[in-house]
Amino acid sequence: MTTFWLAIALLIVIALLIVWRIFATPKNTIGAENEDIRQETNVTLYHEHLTQLDNDLAEGSIEQESYIQLKAELDKTLLQDAQSTQNTEVKVQKRSLLWTLGIAVSIVGFSLYSYMILGAYPQLSAPVAMTESDAHSDLSPEQMLAFRLQQLQNEVKANPANAQALFSLGQAYISAGEYSRAVTTFDRVMKQVGEHAEILGPKAQAMYYLNNQQISPDIQAVIDKSLALDSLDASTNILLGMDSFSNGKYKLAVQYWEKVLNSDRPGISTQALAGAVEEAKNQLRISNNESPTTEQVAEVDATLPRLVVNVSLADNVQKALSTSEDKTVFVYAIASNGPRMPLAAVKIKASDLPMTIVLDDTQAMTPQMRLSSVDKVHVYVVVSMQGSVGIKPGDFTAQALDISAMQKSPITMEISEQVAK
Repeated sequence: MTTFWLAIALLIVIALLIVWRIFATPKNTIGAENEDIRQETNVTLYHEHLTQLDNDLAEGSIEQESYIQLKAELDKTLLQDAQSTQNTEVKVQKRSLLWTLGIAVSIVGFSLYSYMILGAYPQLSAPVAMTESDAHSDLSPEQMLAFRLQQLQNEVKANPANAQALFSLGQAYISAGEYSRAVTTFDRVMKQVGEHAEILGPKAQAMYYLNNQQISPDIQAVIDKSLALDSLDASTNILLGMDSFSNGKYKLAVQYWEKVLNSDRPGISTQALAGAVEEAKNQLRISNNESPTTEQVAEVDATLPRLVVNVSLADNVQKALSTSEDKTVFVYAIASNGPRMPLAAVKIKASDLPMTIVLDDTQAMTPQMRLSSVDKVHVYVVVSMQGSVGIKPGDFTAQALDISAMQKSPITMEISEQVAK
């Protein structure tokens, strides 16, 4: 802002210098020449008249007394002309000074008036307040998550005793896939406010992701403690529903998720959870060789992502798996640019292939990280030789990169490559 006003002042000074250059001189060149000619003419006429008087006196045409009187009048006339010229010069100088001052004041006054009234000064002096969402509306979901994470970290650093900020930071760590930090953060919260189900539930979720989506005895202990405090805790029941769904226990998953929906607890994404329940029921019908009704198919929201993946095994993979026990197959999608946390995932058996899998928002691990939150995804199919999440040496894989999250046509994926050991 200081630079702006300095620039305005410089422009005004330049304009004033131009005006002063034109009007500040006592008289212009043409006027000066005219005055010089006039003075020279008066002097010449004076000498001519004086010479004529001298001649007349010498010839006796006039007397000495008349000569003296006429010469005095002639001198007086010359003196009056000189004084008149000086007065004219003074008037010109005064008029030039007045013009200069008047125009200078007019320039400055008009410039300030124009800017203050007609220009942008009112907007600069009273800027429109911007909301945080306006300021960051052009950021991608991944950038927004990183910004929110940094914001919470700074808030906790400034006030470590702020339990609410600590809790929000723990949830942000889960969304960013930093599960170890999330567990540590939730422990810090409980040291301040004690053990509560609404804190134990998210901690159990972070521990579950950190343990490759397997419920260990330590995780089960946290789950049991949470349910003992509140049997309807949303985070804990959603976690149990996800684990049941991943292990093909669709009926149990429906029970856990419907318990949360029927609890009417605030802060729950009922639309996403209802979609998860519907998907579990669809999988249950598929496992029972039942087809969904026309009404159930029509209920699917066409504006939400729904990736159809046709998964099959190549001949070499079928041969390699024929001599071993049935293997677990993971089908999942992650953001093309962002955390490695799955946006949607399905767990099946190799013996189920070939099979058509549907990936959508109902399989999201958290409400913040869903297919509908990104534009492009990578889709992976992994035959896990060890039965755990992730791509490890010896696993058989297939991948489809940079797929539009809103793609409607089926994605055909044949598992044919083995990860080098």
